[in-house]
Amino acid sequence: MILVNTTFCVDARISEAFIEFITQTYLPLSDSSGLHSALLTEMRAPAEKDINGNEQRTFALQMRAPSQKVLDDFRADVLPHIYNLIGKQWGQSVGLFESTLDVIHDPSRQ
Repeated sequence: MILVNTTFCVDARISEAFIEFITQTYLPLSDSSGLHSALLTEMRAPAEKDINGNEQRTFALQMRAPSQKVLDDFRADVLPHIYNLIGKQWGQSVGLFESTLDVIHDPSRQ
């Protein structure tokens, strides 16, 4: 099992629309690609401001891929479209980075 984590730094002014995009667009596309068990979280820390003085919110989206092939297909076929939509809609108001982790122990799978 592979855990895919994407962390987003989002301008607070667009954060509600961004959350809606994640739940209404990103997650359905991910689910249809074979990823599952999505979890959207927000960092519990005081909001920071960017260099322009805009308040930022930090979100993490975690999903599970059952195999490397499912993850590779998602990255090749779906993720470029999702990132293109984010870039077109919000430009530099959204920053992100990804981490891919191997699940070593999952108590819910026992």
